[in-house]
Amino acid sequence: MCNLQYNLGPCCACQKENSTVRNIICLDRKAPIPGKGWGCFVCGLPSDGAVAVLCDHCFEARAEIRFVCHGYPYEGRMPIQDLPFEPFEHDLAYHPESGPFWRRNHDPRFVSEIHY
Repeated sequence: MCNLQYNLGPCCACQKENSTVRNIICLDRKAPIPGKGWGCFVCGLPSDGAVAVLCDHCFEARAEIRFVCHGYPYEGRMPIQDLPFEPFEHDLAYHPESGPFWRRNHDPRFVSEIHY
């Protein structure tokens, strides 16, 4: 058994801070601080994607994300409405696994309910 402990800070939905805050959500918008978000080796995206972290309860309940990480998760939060709307997405030309099923379920043109 691994006794690794980590602290991702407060949940970006309910703001609780405990050991159940362990769900990392990669958003399709640019992070507030370049280089401190998610990226992709496959299609060459830099680590500039916005990230939110959720507790187990909010993740399972699909709670509205109210905050995003400002820097790395342990560094702080900012309201999601203050995040500039700059899209940040994979280049699907480099992702052969993203066939019609993936696009139908993840491409904003096909998903009718996206919450920010």
